[in-house]
Amino acid sequence: MYLDFYGFKEKPFNLFADPQYLYLSSKHWAALTHLEYGLTHQNGFVVITGDVGTGKTTLLRHVVRNLDDRMQVAMVLNTLVTPEELFQAILREFDIYDFGKTKGECYQMLCDYFLDQFSSGNRCLVFIDEAQNLSPTGMEEIRMLSNLNEGNDTLVQVILAGQPSLMLKLEHKQMRQFAQRVTTEFVLEPLEADEVSNYVIHRMNVAGRNSGNDLFTSEAYERIYRFSHGIPRLINILCDGSLVYGFADELATIGGTVIDEVVKDKKIKGQFFTEKPAAQAHGTSPAAPALAKKLNILGRRLEQLEAQVKEFRDNGNQHTVQELEKLLAAERERAARATRECGQRDMTIRMLKGRVDKLEKLVNPKD
Repeated sequence: MYLDFYGFKEKPFNLFADPQYLYLSSKHWAALTHLEYGLTHQNGFVVITGDVGTGKTTLLRHVVRNLDDRMQVAMVLNTLVTPEELFQAILREFDIYDFGKTKGECYQMLCDYFLDQFSSGNRCLVFIDEAQNLSPTGMEEIRMLSNLNEGNDTLVQVILAGQPSLMLKLEHKQMRQFAQRVTTEFVLEPLEADEVSNYVIHRMNVAGRNSGNDLFTSEAYERIYRFSHGIPRLINILCDGSLVYGFADELATIGGTVIDEVVKDKKIKGQFFTEKPAAQAHGTSPAAPALAKKLNILGRRLEQLEAQVKEFRDNGNQHTVQELEKLLAAERERAARATRECGQRDMTIRMLKGRVDKLEKLVNPKD
């Protein structure tokens, strides 16, 4: 509809998880680094969580797209299934499914396949999206897969992506054995206000518009962030709708009033945030449970970083230390943001900031 009018070769704001459109914001870059770190070390579960629409599936598809040929990959997207159906889905992804097999037979087929691939010098990876929907029994079956090994080598590695409820599920007592296997985790947060324009321009450039930076005004970007709160999927819905409206009115640029019109028409479907976040709109305090969870995750991530930095310092692996420096920068930003939300008197935040400072000195001993 609006492609020729605005100079696009294809729609720039599709809702499909297309890895070629991945925009590596500071959060997405850090999440990608965590994924690559977990895959490099080949041990334990890798867990990526984030709200609906933050780009977890796109990130997973980007990783899969860039794996080398010796990686044998199964990517499971439907998790509202029984354990038996889960095994069948994994077998189908590896193209070895034999119809009519029982769960035990499926499990044995997977074991044989993993061992055969290991013997051939290949690695097996299982990516499970929307993992928060897995039942406790399904989670236990996945944990049992991680027990498969040949000597000191794990035969299969599992990467889980899901909504925040996945981490809450892993905190349950019955999930303790599973949670202890999680060696790498990351929370993918929405874009910051100053990243929204770069995200939009990136997608427009990929779609073929070379002068994408002159289409949306600064007022439009401010509105887009306000109503989407930086969630990429909502940004896509807003921008696509605004281009339709702009084309209908033959507008050369998209201003704030167009964004307001799109939100007004679509808000009835509950797609966009109002001026206040939902928790505030209902008169409840958004800070206490959200910040407690944020601090818990931040503390665990810092513990992992401490161990990683020490390990690579001891081994003299300078390249990996340099990568960890970038991770520390992201964690430092998150700690600072949490400090602003809690206040400087919060002792937990002060303690975490102190640990970040120590980590900085560890990776930069000359500073």
